[in-house]
Amino acid sequence: MNMDDQFITKIEELKDHNLAIATITKTIGSTLGKPGFKMIITENGEIVYGTLGGGCPEGPIVRVGLDVIKAQFPRVVKVFLEDAKTALGKISVSGDGDEIHVETNCGGNMEILVEPYAPRPVLMVFGDTFNSPLERTVVNTGKEIGFRTIEHNPLGACGQPDLTSTALDIESIKVPEGAYVVLVTRGVNDAPLLKHLSNFKLSYIGMVASENRWRVTREELLQMGVNKEFVGRVHSPAGLDINSVLLEEIAVSILAEIIEVRRTTDPKEIGRVQETRKVLPKSLSRTLGR
Repeated sequence: MNMDDQFITKIEELKDHNLAIATITKTIGSTLGKPGFKMIITENGEIVYGTLGGGCPEGPIVRVGLDVIKAQFPRVVKVFLEDAKTALGKISVSGDGDEIHVETNCGGNMEILVEPYAPRPVLMVFGDTFNSPLERTVVNTGKEIGFRTIEHNPLGACGQPDLTSTALDIESIKVPEGAYVVLVTRGVNDAPLLKHLSNFKLSYIGMVASENRWRVTREELLQMGVNKEFVGRVHSPAGLDINSVLLEEIAVSILAEIIEVRRTTDPKEIGRVQETRKVLPKSLSRTLGR
């Protein structure tokens, strides 16, 4: 098994974990590490594969890797392997962490790309009928842009006409940690379902509904004793305001909001977006039966 095979095997083994992959992309002068050398760093700061040519620069690269895992954004780091006369000390790191000076006898330089690896995010869509065109469109589009999708229709293949008299085993529903969850339902069981979902660590929770329906559901949740912080994180009406009318456009707006949440590290920024969102047009609310 060659080096590339070993790397791929290790990535497959750790595919459900957040990782940072450090790769030497360029060298100048004398260096032990060569272009193509790789190192895999776990979210615990452990090096589980490879080397960059020696232990001296690898410690600082691990710290960069942890930052990359947290930010989910790649960085390029320059490593200067200096002799004792020109070195700033045994190891020194610039303020932004993008330059590392190491005292060695090599005297060369390396450029190292440190990039994040993350498992495919989970998109979980709740509906009360498999016949919902919006639900199908959200799921299918989610798959196209890289989400691992899970559909949950508690009422079965075609739903039930009398939702109010249907007993749902909501407590048995399991949700993967960090999932992005969307409710595309007719509203009868939203509050009990949302209360159950509040027990899980979710990256996003959205509900397709009119402003009036969400207001009623929100009050019901608070009366049920659901945590106010969770209630405040529910995006309803789900989706960015892009003046969407067609069901396909609504699905795109929902997934665009999920992408925005996923790629934005500042929760306050997401809050500002939610506060300025417009409600669904009345005509559209009637069309969706919301």
